Amino acid sequence: MQQVIHAPGLRAKAFTGVGKSISDDDLCAGCANCHYRPGESSGCAKGWPGKEDDDGYVQECTELQ
Repeated sequence: MQQVIHAPGLRAKAFTGVGKSISDDDLCAGCANCHYRPGESSGCAKGWPGKEDDDGYVQECTELQ
């Protein structure tokens, strides 16, 4: 089990539609809930519950597996 660190300044992951482009170093890329497809729109079985930083990278997620 990974520890979730609550950092100030994070916001809910913003996206439109079902898929979102994420990078291979995004926290989501290694999550069991993520349907990661490099270079394409990826999906999340939990509806993108993660919190992202100002650069758009997810830094914490309550559903990370």
